[in-house]
This record gives sequence, C-alpha cells and structure tokens, in this order.
Amino acid sequence: MTDKPASSGARRWREALLGGETAPVPKVRAPTRRVYPRPQAEFRGLVEEINQSAQLALRVGTLLLGGGAPTEDVEAAVFAVGASLGLVDFEVETTYTTIVISVSPSSDHPGLSDMRVIRSRSLHYARVAAAHRLVLGLVDGSVRPDELPELLAEVERLRRPFQKWMVVVASGVLSSAIAVKLGGGSQTALLAFVTASITGILGIRLATRRAPAFFTNIVLALIATLVAVGVSQTDWKVKASLVVVGGIIALLPGMSLVVAAQEAIGSFSVTAAARMVELFVATIGIVVGVLLGLQLADRLDVRLQVTVGTDNGVKELTVAMIAAGVAALAAAVTYQSPRRLAFTVGLVGALGVGLDEAARTIIDSPGAAVVLPAVVIGFVGKLIGARLYVPTILVTVPAIVPLLPGLAVYQGLLSLTQGEPLKGITFLVGAISIAVGLAGGVLLGQLIGGRPSRYLNELPRTRRAR
Repeated sequence: MTDKPASSGARRWREALLGGETAPVPKVRAPTRRVYPRPQAEFRGLVEEINQSAQLALRVGTLLLGGGAPTEDVEAAVFAVGASLGLVDFEVETTYTTIVISVSPSSDHPGLSDMRVIRSRSLHYARVAAAHRLVLGLVDGSVRPDELPELLAEVERLRRPFQKWMVVVASGVLSSAIAVKLGGGSQTALLAFVTASITGILGIRLATRRAPAFFTNIVLALIATLVAVGVSQTDWKVKASLVVVGGIIALLPGMSLVVAAQEAIGSFSVTAAARMVELFVATIGIVVGVLLGLQLADRLDVRLQVTVGTDNGVKELTVAMIAAGVAALAAAVTYQSPRRLAFTVGLVGALGVGLDEAARTIIDSPGAAVVLPAVVIGFVGKLIGARLYVPTILVTVPAIVPLLPGLAVYQGLLSLTQGEPLKGITFLVGAISIAVGLAGGVLLGQLIGGRPSRYLNELPRTRRAR
C-alpha cells in the first residue's frame, strides 16, 4: 500500500518532464537544495486553513528575503513552512523583490495564489537567524503549528542588536583594522577610524532619506579620498593611501558578491542578474567617487603613492590576522548579526587571512591564491551555521570582508589617473579575479561542508526556536 503513492508520484514527474509541463511539485522535491529537513505534513482541506498556511509561509519568506537571505534559502523556507502547515501540492516563485505561492486546486478546495513584494531592504542578520531557527523548529516538531503566528510576530518585532552609534563605530573599526592589516601604523589607523566614522554617520543620514546607493557611495568614497589627499600634504606619519583602501573595503558590497554568485550557480538567473546589477552599480559609485578625488589631487599637483607593509615575518602575519579578525567582527556588527555570532565570525576572518598569506607564498596570482581561504571560510561557515542554527551567509559574508580587493581597486584607479592605463587595467582585472575567486571558493566550501553539516544537525541540542 505504501509503494503505490510513491510510484504514482514518480510517474507524475516523468510525465511532466517528458511533456514539458509544470506539474504541481511534491513538497519534498521542490527546493533546489535541501536546506531544511523534510517536513511530514498532513493534508488540510479547509480553504481558511490553506489561506492561513500560505500567508504564514509568505511572512517567513518576506522576513528572510528582506533581511538579506539568498533566494535559494528563502524558497526552501517557504516550502518547508507551507508543507509543515499542511499544504500538499503548491508552487513557490521567488525573485529579487517578490514571493509568490500558488496552491493547486483539488476536489476539496479551489486553487489559491498569494504574493508579497519587498520594496525596501535592510540588512538585519539577527532577524534572519531568528526566522531560520523558527523554520527549523517548525519542521522538526519543537514548534507546534498553532504557536507559529505568535512566534513569527515576535521575530517581526525583533529589534536590531546594535544601535546606530555602534554601527558607526564598527564602520570606523573596520576601516582602521584594514589599514593595520596592510601595514599602517597607529596614526594611520586613527585617521582611518575617524574618516570612516564620519562617512558612516553621513551614510546613515543618506540611507534614512532613501538616497540611491550609487550616489551615496560616490559621496562617501570622495570624502575618504579627499581626506587622504589633504593628509598627504602634511608632515603626519600617515600612509594616506590606506585610508582610502579602508574606506573602499567598508563600502564594497561583500554580501551582494557572495549571494549573487550563489544564486547564479543555483540557477536563480533572474535574481542573480538583479544582484549583479546592484553590485555593479554600487561598485561603480565607489569607483567614481575615488576617481573624482584623484582627479582633483592631480589638478592640485598632489602625487599620491600606495605604501603597504612589505615584511612577511611572523610578527607581521600575527598582526595582520588579528586585524583581519577585528575587521570581520566589525563587519558582523554593521550587518546586524546576532551578538553571539560576532566573535566566531572574527575567528573565521582571521583564519582566512592567515591562509591567504600562506597561499600567496606559493601562488603568484592573487585571484588563484584567494581560492584556498575562501573554500575554508565556506566550509567552516557551513559547519558553524549548522551547529548554531544560522544561515551560512551570516558567517561567510563578514568573514570575507578582510579579503575583499580594495587595495587592487585603489591601485588600478590611481594608475589610471597618473597616466598608466595598462598598469591600471591590470590591477582592476586582478581585483575582479580576486572577487570571482572569493565568491566561487566560498560556494565550493559550502558544497563540501554539506554532508558534515548534516551530521552535526543530528547531534543532540537544545530547542532551537526559543
């Protein structure tokens, strides 16, 4: 008796594939990747119950998509919630701004379709983590379906773990830590901190007025470059170029880089293209701001130089790893990650930079050398996410921030403004190769860590949704 539904389901799939049709998809096979355990659902025939289940699934998806989760995870969460609440034959379509759920009609109920639109996004990794834990609890039975509306309302009301002034300070710490990682001294770190804090305050003001990211990045990058130009004319013992590099890395959208690559590989072409455009526009804004500052310096006959640390001893490597860990921790604060995750992210970021320095001694190409630390970050992030009930991106995105190619971008732009176009293009191509190596390596590490993370899920743990 138990084999008949399975065989009929398989036959249904074969007929749909051969006929080129979009048949109602069985819930356990719909997501492209199994993010959550397979829920055991019972059919509910009442229209009111189906409508409520669809609405709750869409609310969960809205929280995840609006908070910065990848489309693949959002789709898997909507499927998991819908199936756990009794939906049987239904489809989920997720794009960059919309989530659509459609329940197929049957003899017991009519068809139903509902949609949510995310018109504004705000990074809130703590809320993403809370929604993720709630879905896990619903699937494994630690959360009853009748508890879901109340718990979901609590997640929707969840405040950001870090206040605005803490985010501003974290932005300054991030920039100064990058400057120290690249060989800057105490004065350079202090100037980078002050500059990034000022631009952070301005960035928050512009964000509250819904200024486009393109213009915001132009203004902030221009301010950081002008500060470096002004300081270069003083007697201060400051590596002015590192102030600009720190500001560039603080502005680079590392989240869009990783998530866009993940969605492109996961066959979410529409959403991946939208994120790529967002990444491109934001990066072009940084480039334009830096170029304007460098052009002004050229008109004033101010010659800027790139000065970074050249020693590769144990002491310098230790300082670079500590600075990278601080930068990753600060990035986690700016992304509003859960407090309990920030220190762990810092350790992963320090590990990544240590491996990057080791790989560079063997591999001459920075784009190829960065693959090893990126794979390790993706693998470790997958394991940590499985053990701490958080999506993997909450670990990997802040951890790769110290490895972002801010220095290569600045060197390329500086060479272009100083009449060395071939050298500038070489640096910019190198920056692109580093970005591609980071994104691809992180995704490869996540794939490798998939099976070990499932073993971690089977270990006894406390209730995850509370």
